[in-house]
Amino acid sequence: MKERALVVKTAGRICVVQIEKKPECESCKVCAFKAGKSRVKVKALNVCGAKAGDEVIVRAEKDNRALASFIVYIVPVLLAGLGVLIGALCFEKELWVALLCIAGLALGFGAVFTADRFLARSRGFGIEAVEICDTENKTTEEGIQDGQTV
Repeated sequence: MKERALVVKTAGRICVVQIEKKPECESCKVCAFKAGKSRVKVKALNVCGAKAGDEVIVRAEKDNRALASFIVYIVPVLLAGLGVLIGALCFEKELWVALLCIAGLALGFGAVFTADRFLARSRGFGIEAVEICDTENKTTEEGIQDGQTV
């Protein structure tokens, strides 16, 4: 997805951009517009070096919700199952099996949380500001198209 956005503020390599909702946004869901809202502010990797007030083109990676859901739900369940298996093979009491199951589940959620934090830092936020728009030429071209002189 490529879309125009307004840079609200910048901090190092990260910028906050405001995206206006268009009809095409209904099926996309990358920007997570809340119900009834026509604008959303998201953090983006500032590849083009934009400053606050600049209009930019933002690009979003493809949606990986299916993969993310798989990781978030399956990793903890697999580690909980591993805890049950280890508990059943190593201990006779069901209490240990239950405790190892809970420990595996907690370890799985901790692993998913840690991986999320690491990937957010290393890969960015999934949205990048890739190009600064030339708003002066756009205005001039629009004026000429409307039959007005500039």
